[in-house]
Amino acid sequence: MNKLILRLRAVRRVAKDLLALLMGAGLYAFRRTTPDSAHQAMIRLFCWSGGRSNDLITTLIRISNRKATLPRPSGELGVSTGADAERIADYIRRDGSYVFDQRLSADICDRLLDFALHTPARIRPAKGDPMPADAERLKTIYDRRNPLAVRYDFDTGDVLNCADVQSIMVNPSVLSVAQSYLNSTPIADVVSMWWHTAFSDQPDEEAAQFFHFDMDRIKWLKFFIYLTDVGPHNGPHCFVRGSHRTKGIPAALLSKGYARLSNEEVSRHYRQDQIVQFVAPRGTVLAEDTRGLHKGLEVRSGDRLMLQIQFSNSLFGGIYPRCSFRSMIPRLDHMAHAYPQVYQNYLENSRF
Repeated sequence: MNKLILRLRAVRRVAKDLLALLMGAGLYAFRRTTPDSAHQAMIRLFCWSGGRSNDLITTLIRISNRKATLPRPSGELGVSTGADAERIADYIRRDGSYVFDQRLSADICDRLLDFALHTPARIRPAKGDPMPADAERLKTIYDRRNPLAVRYDFDTGDVLNCADVQSIMVNPSVLSVAQSYLNSTPIADVVSMWWHTAFSDQPDEEAAQFFHFDMDRIKWLKFFIYLTDVGPHNGPHCFVRGSHRTKGIPAALLSKGYARLSNEEVSRHYRQDQIVQFVAPRGTVLAEDTRGLHKGLEVRSGDRLMLQIQFSNSLFGGIYPRCSFRSMIPRLDHMAHAYPQVYQNYLENSRF
């Protein structure tokens, strides 16, 4: 009898989440914003179904958001043809991540490093540390000799309006891989840059240094770019190979919800060879489906500068502060006019 009651309660919870998700989708269609109740319902349904709910919604999205006729891959990053992009997308579908054959040029890395050393960033307090009433005083230039916190985050508006970041956002090879993986027109989304420092030798939840999965969107692909050399002691990015797939995260871990997970918890469910650390030189570009379990290792020495550019199949999901392009390099201006759907999230008065 108790088992029956528990099952009925579970069915009722799922039905309630389905209703919240459907209502939220209806509101999103008219207002282009997602109610938090719908976003939380999407997360719970992902955990309950092991990812099948996101897979179903993705299939429905492909009906309305079809692939665009994007420019041919440019040959940069080792992607010269549509077949190359499809091959990489298939690799990511299997493993969850892919390290590109070519790296960004030293000139681009130098300019982005200079940007990061001269642009104020927000200090992210460690978990449990009190947040000052005036959060603005947490924004400062990062001093590599004297870090004040584990993580420094740059404002999205500052990163978005950096010419070199814009050049990556319009890179035909990047767009081609994103579209091949999403099977829909990719939408530029969640552009960010941050420092990880050796301020503490203990992992910090607020700095994403515990294993976790992302669930801000329905389906997405992130491009992580190392802008400093990353050795084993500089906080390399880690990923659990195959955990992005449907049922790739065991129910025992998903039952914890949208939670941070320790090394011990993850190691109980995966072989050691599935837990990959990406040690690589600056300029390395990594494409990853962060629906899988991932984290950044704590920095033991030096620091790590990371740029992230995400492409999603829909903007339904988590709410981010609105910002837009203040100025655009000529190539981005052309692409934004030719493919407004790709850049809708950062265009003022977008009709999408």
